[in-house]
Amino acid sequence: MAVNNPPAQDPTTTEKVMAIIIAILCGVVAALVAYMLIRHLGGTALVGVGCSGGSFATTMGIVAYIEKELGVL
Repeated sequence: MAVNNPPAQDPTTTEKVMAIIIAILCGVVAALVAYMLIRHLGGTALVGVGCSGGSFATTMGIVAYIEKELGVL
């Protein structure tokens, strides 16, 4: 018995905006975790901010790339 899949549809504007918001929120969570970890390990506030900025950019980029590959963006 064959399975008939419906044709793929392009994501709507609302879905694209929600995907971007999800990527930003993942980046914010990663930044907060990185900041708390660096401060807990004895780093200065400036080192914590630098590491959290790098974590934010990297995590947001990875999530956006995955969303693009899945066809959400």
